[in-house]
Amino acid sequence: MIKLELLVNKDKVVDVKELLTRIGIKKISLIEVKEYDEDNVHVEGYRGSTYVVEFSQKIKFEVILKSEEFINVAIDTISQANIDAEILVYEIYKSRHIHHQKKKKSAFSIKDEYEEMMTSSFGIRSH
Repeated sequence: MIKLELLVNKDKVVDVKELLTRIGIKKISLIEVKEYDEDNVHVEGYRGSTYVVEFSQKIKFEVILKSEEFINVAIDTISQANIDAEILVYEIYKSRHIHHQKKKKSAFSIKDEYEEMMTSSFGIRSH
């Protein structure tokens, strides 16, 4: 399995998502990140005040791929669409999916938990 990370500008999110879904990728994670690039530090103004902009807003796409064939297809598709992106590729050695199901508690177990809470050092003690 392979993890593909794409770091793109916020205004290209919809374009990249459409490109990835078009090539068959069905599950995508998005994370808002701030990128610091010493070469892109600049000064901006707002309502008469100036401030230094050191970080730029980016979106990180994370995609898990089962085979390497999608890597080249994804990179080629994004480069043909003229989208500036930083692309990172990681190999995943193990992957686990853990799914927890909530169990229904009976009235007795809820009562027991309440009594335990009331008698514990963190709960309220009755005299």
